[in-house]
Amino acid sequence: MSSLKTTHRWAVARQNPELEKELSAGLGIPGLVARIMVAHGITSIEEGQLFLTPSLDRDWADPLVIPGMAVVADRVERAIHSHERIAVFGDFDVDGITSTCLLTEALRSFGANVTPFIPHRFDEGYGLSRAALDRVNELAQPNLIVTVDNGIAAKEEVSYLESLGIDLVVTDHHEPSDQVPQGVPLTDPKLEDEGPSRELAGAGVALKLVQVLGERLGKPSYWRSLIEVAALGTVSDMMPLTPENRALVAEGIQQMRVTARPGYIALAALAKADLSSITADGLSFSLIPRLNAAGRMADPKLALDLLLARDPIEASALAAELEEINRQRREIEAELTRDAMAKVEETYDGGRAIVVGGEGWHEGVKGIVASRLTNRYHVPALLFSIEDGVARGSGRSVGKVNLFDAVERCSDLLIRRGGHAGAVGVTIEASKLDEFRRRLSAVLSELPADDFEDTDEVAATVDLSELNIETIEQISRLEPFGQGNKVPLLAAEGVTMCDRAVVGKTGEHMRFVATDGAASVPAIMFRVPQIDRLINCDSAVDLVFEAVAEHWQGRVKPKLMIKDVLVRDTTAPNIDDPACELRRGVQPADLGPRLESRKRETLAQLSYTELTRSLIHSFIGSNQPHRAQVEALDALADHQSVLAVMGTGRGKSLIFHVHAAREAVLRGRASIFVYPLRALVADQAYHLSSTMAALGIGVGVLTGETVEAARDDVFAGLASGRTGIVLTTPEFLSIHRDRFARSGRIGFVVIDEAHHAGLAKGGDRSAYLDMPDILKALGDPVVMAATATATAPVVAELARVLPITRTVVDETVRENLRLEDDRDLASRENRLVSIVATGEKTVIYVNSRDQSVALAKTLRKRVPDYASHIAFYNAGLTRTDRHRVEEAFRDGCLSCIVSTSAFGEGVNLPDIRHVVLYHMPFGAIEFNQMSGRAGRDGQPAVIHLLYSSRDARINERLLDCYAPERDELVTLYRALQTMWRSNRGKTGDDSFSASDIDIAQMCLAIDARTPVDERSVESGLGIFEELGFCRVSGFDDTRRIAMAENPGRVQLSRSIRYLEGLRSRMEFSAFRSWALDSCASDMLAKVNRPIVPRA
Repeated sequence: MSSLKTTHRWAVARQNPELEKELSAGLGIPGLVARIMVAHGITSIEEGQLFLTPSLDRDWADPLVIPGMAVVADRVERAIHSHERIAVFGDFDVDGITSTCLLTEALRSFGANVTPFIPHRFDEGYGLSRAALDRVNELAQPNLIVTVDNGIAAKEEVSYLESLGIDLVVTDHHEPSDQVPQGVPLTDPKLEDEGPSRELAGAGVALKLVQVLGERLGKPSYWRSLIEVAALGTVSDMMPLTPENRALVAEGIQQMRVTARPGYIALAALAKADLSSITADGLSFSLIPRLNAAGRMADPKLALDLLLARDPIEASALAAELEEINRQRREIEAELTRDAMAKVEETYDGGRAIVVGGEGWHEGVKGIVASRLTNRYHVPALLFSIEDGVARGSGRSVGKVNLFDAVERCSDLLIRRGGHAGAVGVTIEASKLDEFRRRLSAVLSELPADDFEDTDEVAATVDLSELNIETIEQISRLEPFGQGNKVPLLAAEGVTMCDRAVVGKTGEHMRFVATDGAASVPAIMFRVPQIDRLINCDSAVDLVFEAVAEHWQGRVKPKLMIKDVLVRDTTAPNIDDPACELRRGVQPADLGPRLESRKRETLAQLSYTELTRSLIHSFIGSNQPHRAQVEALDALADHQSVLAVMGTGRGKSLIFHVHAAREAVLRGRASIFVYPLRALVADQAYHLSSTMAALGIGVGVLTGETVEAARDDVFAGLASGRTGIVLTTPEFLSIHRDRFARSGRIGFVVIDEAHHAGLAKGGDRSAYLDMPDILKALGDPVVMAATATATAPVVAELARVLPITRTVVDETVRENLRLEDDRDLASRENRLVSIVATGEKTVIYVNSRDQSVALAKTLRKRVPDYASHIAFYNAGLTRTDRHRVEEAFRDGCLSCIVSTSAFGEGVNLPDIRHVVLYHMPFGAIEFNQMSGRAGRDGQPAVIHLLYSSRDARINERLLDCYAPERDELVTLYRALQTMWRSNRGKTGDDSFSASDIDIAQMCLAIDARTPVDERSVESGLGIFEELGFCRVSGFDDTRRIAMAENPGRVQLSRSIRYLEGLRSRMEFSAFRSWALDSCASDMLAKVNRPIVPRA
């Protein structure tokens, strides 16, 4: 099996979104209905209006445009006036029966002496056979026979009729051949290559004749009373719904819904069909198969008598008899299907044809069963009934295979053959069936495999959320459905089948609930192939279906009638290693520093302007910076301090990256990038280090989590010139301002997410208020403040604490972004599966490394056709592996990455179509930055919110662990002191070893009211070490802890790690309510546009 995108079984109709919108607005119809109309070929509102309003008054053509109609009407009119005995000679299918019915009723209404006649399928065969003519002559002794739905190939029978003294008039709708009768009145719309009535059914042609006769005989409107009969024949014969046929069927259905015909009413009652709401499609499953059963199984006159009946009691009796025949037909059909399937399973060798036969197999249902074999095996199938050594068979083709031509090449084996490309009739000696199978398979083996693919059209792909009752009922405006306007098949991609169950007495059917995680619709599929596999299918599937409104116990709900389930099988990756090509470009490790040094030396030879251009190209390739970026860079080059106000994803970081690099290369000046959160520093540092290393510029990180040795190394790098950029937090910078200043090299300070500084006077971020003193200590460097949220109060406060001399504003709104709000879904995993199954570039954000691995594994299982295109990404990967994943995603070898916030700014991928926030971010900055990575190329992209309120509680617990409360730290300190003193008393060692669990248990023993989570222990130790309360050496099992004997009293606020952790908790606390309660439009505005200062 395969997906909708790869299968040959289905082709999705081309769509035109602009035309869809135009039709929807102009015709007042839902978008889905407009989409279906576009697929049908409607190109304008005017065409659409005509299509939605079929009208006999407008669309019914003049009967006399049909070749021969006037001459035929002349002869029948003369017979009526002369009181000749007329026989209406029909056919044993429903078109032939309804044609016979309506012409018989009309002629009787016109005063004619008329006898209806239908030949027997098995004894007399189709058309004017000699046996049938003998019987009709015996029955009616007619002067004139008028054929309906046959006769155009009765050339040989004319002489026999002449010998009997019977005149012939032919009305037919089949294609004429060289057997057209000569010298008799005949009419057939296909006698001409073109014409408005060319696609009429036999009943439609008969109705045209009635219309002409009625106009001549004083009943010009009588033909309209027979429209419901002609419509039944038209639907049953699957005639194309040209404007004329469409109008005929539409008005005929309206007549049926209020019909007084006893035959219709009685048969519909037994079929459990509600005539008051019957549709053309519904006829094919109710009245038509029952009327056809008479011709297939018994005497077709039974169906004719039912349609002609005027007595309800008689009609009820006839309908009951017909219902019993149809029941027998179903039983025989089911039995023959079982027998044929069993025989095929035993004998079929996988060849290009199925030829199977059996003694006593019923003649009337061979074609139906052959079709089922074709549908199951996707090769032509011929099914034979064997009697007295002769096999008579019906065959059905598949795809583009011309079965008639293939059978013709085996004609030397056959007694008789006939048919057309899609269906054949064959008579052969039973002893030659095996040879016929071999020969036919050999002939068909010459054809390409594509010829055997049946390709049907899907009118539109849909989201399950579109399938509400209102829209489904609006689809009925496109009725009547039939050939040329089939019931629209829709498709939903990447959905999950939940609550699967086998139903039906024979266990052939399956019901389930189709869901994409956001919407769910009940579904059922009949005669499910490979049902054992589908009932156990947990992976994403594509569904092809009809959408219906199911009425049950007074309620109406949407339901999917499934036609196909496409299971997305695993596909082999294009290459074993999606990133293998990258290895050719990897340089030996010892060459790196030398190459970087040479690069910096080369850049240093450029002018300031040339260097700026070169750096921009290094960062964003051939893309050009926008106006605001250029303006800000020019101002910084002119030593102006800049406030840059730009929306998320508009490239604020490019400005300060370029300026920091050019200051380092040409002026030897260092830069400090200040971020409001420690986690943000870590995310930014990874890619910035890699980018700047290629330019020979070192990048350092200084936060409360940075151990003392690493701090010393970064400050030493600042002093020596080895480090050109330092990323830090305001708390660290404030406390260590003097140490930064001692380098004497700071020339540029960036305050990113500067609105935090603008709100600092609220009292929760005092480090920002120290900025005037910090900048003075650093030697008054150039400053850049960057934000997407610049309200007037924020701008005023920034002007107070920072030396801003130039404000650059970019008011661009990213209209290409859309936000789908699926917060607190019952099954967000199912929704995620549906998104990933699109195959479009997707980044999924989760909150832990373990989750990134686990969710990627789940997605590979549930979306198996994209399994090799899904990867996880987190800070635990090696630099080489992270680079390979990034490049594979960039090159399209990967379509989905499940990542922590580590997949950040520096990845610089413009063509991400979906950003999924699977877990709740830890703050507004993370929310903005993650969301803003969607659609940076300006093409449509979607931000999906899949997090839940439960995530908020998980986030709070995690943050509690990373930033313990003061009471918890007191308990932890007492526990550490107790364990240290106990160990020193027992062993004399000045340090002790204990796991986080051991320490947490000691905390519980000391103060059960203030338990300390084992995950908080490491954070607490880091805070204590920073304050001088302890020394920690080694890791994991080798970790040793030594407590200070008398550390003295120290304020917790002296711990940068504590302050940063506290800030993270405060940030999330403020973000939590907004993230859970804000409306989707407000959340999108947070991402796709800046808040700019207004005068």
